[in-house]
Amino acid sequence: MTHNLSEGSLEVIMNGGHYDKPIMQVLGSKKIQGSGANERFRLLVSDGKHSHSFAMLATQLNEKLLTGELSDYSVVQIDRFVTSLLKNTGKGEKRVMIILDITILMPGKDVGKKLGNPQTWTEESAASAPAQPAMQPVPKPAPAPVSRPAPNPDMNNSLLSTQMTHPIASLSPYQNKWVIKARVMSKGPIRTWSNAKGEGKLFSMDLCDESGEIRATAFRDAVDKYYDMLQVDKVYYFSRCQLKTANKQYSSLKNDYEMTFTNDTVVAECMEDAGSVPSVKFDFVPICDIAEKNTDALIDVIGVCKSAGDVQELTAKSSGRLLKKREVTLVDSSGGVIVTLWGNEAESFNCASNPVLAIKGCRISEFQGSKSLSCLNSSMLRLQPDLPEAHKLRGWYDNGGASVDLVNISAKSGNYTGGSNEWITFSEAEAKQLGSGEKGDYYSLLGVLTFTFADNAVYKACPQEQCNKKLVDQENGLFRCEKCNREYPNYKYRILLGANVSDPTGDQRITAFNEAAEAMLARPAAEVGRLFDYDKKAYTDMFEDVKFKTFVFKFRTKMETYSDEARLKTTVMSASPVDYRDANARLVRSIKAATGIEV
Repeated sequence: MTHNLSEGSLEVIMNGGHYDKPIMQVLGSKKIQGSGANERFRLLVSDGKHSHSFAMLATQLNEKLLTGELSDYSVVQIDRFVTSLLKNTGKGEKRVMIILDITILMPGKDVGKKLGNPQTWTEESAASAPAQPAMQPVPKPAPAPVSRPAPNPDMNNSLLSTQMTHPIASLSPYQNKWVIKARVMSKGPIRTWSNAKGEGKLFSMDLCDESGEIRATAFRDAVDKYYDMLQVDKVYYFSRCQLKTANKQYSSLKNDYEMTFTNDTVVAECMEDAGSVPSVKFDFVPICDIAEKNTDALIDVIGVCKSAGDVQELTAKSSGRLLKKREVTLVDSSGGVIVTLWGNEAESFNCASNPVLAIKGCRISEFQGSKSLSCLNSSMLRLQPDLPEAHKLRGWYDNGGASVDLVNISAKSGNYTGGSNEWITFSEAEAKQLGSGEKGDYYSLLGVLTFTFADNAVYKACPQEQCNKKLVDQENGLFRCEKCNREYPNYKYRILLGANVSDPTGDQRITAFNEAAEAMLARPAAEVGRLFDYDKKAYTDMFEDVKFKTFVFKFRTKMETYSDEARLKTTVMSASPVDYRDANARLVRSIKAATGIEV
């Protein structure tokens, strides 16, 4: 078979010109940096006339090389590429070709030899060779970005869009003149710090283009200058950032480097052709594989939200700040896992329609041998994303996946069953002696609210967001918070509900704090407080109406001592209405397990 290589194409490309889909031969490859998913390889390529060893393979194509699909002597068509000028220590700048997409026309084993007699192409040999018009750069526009001369020192925002861009994959600390065009995938909140060296603030964001992704961080004045300007999903030009080795402890992005804004950094919004820059790059891990991953590793995950608990409040031990979290259960066809959302994401999340949720960069946690996931400030969440994986999950869940009995990898070992998908009864909880250990135990139960204690179920609390202390009425129009040591003219209502819950095997006195109580009463605390103050009949009727309603409860139980008497204290962590489709499926499974009879 005749192999028609694109003779002369390398000289055109290395001179900064465009050559559409050149056909070349791979003569060799060499690993140059990184490990695992961050490995980078350099190729020796030939167009039959010249050969060049500075062709880099984009990381998404590594698999072709590692599996042997792309090998020495392979004849390939380079479908997409970009070039970049890299600083060559002591020798000026060197142009590198980054291969983004490739078609293998003939495997190396079938070719078996070097084609033609290619000579090594260098800038020096090109300079000494006679000028050949056919080899001059072709002025037609490239379908992919191609490097042009680096920006001038007096470059301003308006000039950024006139510069040809470098791909993110080509950036390294050895370059000092580059412009990238990238989309903001996610942007974290502004954070502050204070230590012996001083204080300041920062924010980080994740950027991507068609070649890769990278994290960028801005400090102090740059926060004020760029935080409001840079919006998620928009495309911008960036230049004059410092590049340094990435801290993999805080980022799961597949890049060995990260960017830091400097006083000279220039940013400008891309007002045209933004659609050519991809939105997000995910590397999803099947839920069943999370159990085998290392604790604290950062991964991408996608699943259908099968259930979600209520927002819970807790105080950070280190800073004393009030934190809010919500636990949601994600499922795919391989299993289920609990994911913890924090802050605004936790408060605004709505599980009502069982949405598909994709998360980039969540951290694996482990407790008593079971794995779960927790979102970070840098994690990126997408609800109902327009992705093939999301559409596949939606179809699976809506066509029987919702009733499949899946293994929840967050099910805790030992007595702690808080992350388990299993419902147990009061008699089973007693048999397992839940609550008798040093730490509280968690379990889920299908139960009926048989009695509520309406008296003093609502109280006036400190209006400060981080404080929920009950106020003392000064009877002069002011209310005092002993914890804050302040007096306030206003307050907020909070609920502290005592009740009895029963199931066919027993009953238990329980306590429900604000969010869980609001879910049970189906009223916000502010409305409950208003009824208590101004409409006692409606207040009493509300507690009567909730009696004998059925909920799926998640409890925390712990043996505590009061006045030398040990008593089991059971607190409602969440209470949600019954999904009878799910409940019936559980009942069918339990009947089958007990009798062996198909129902």
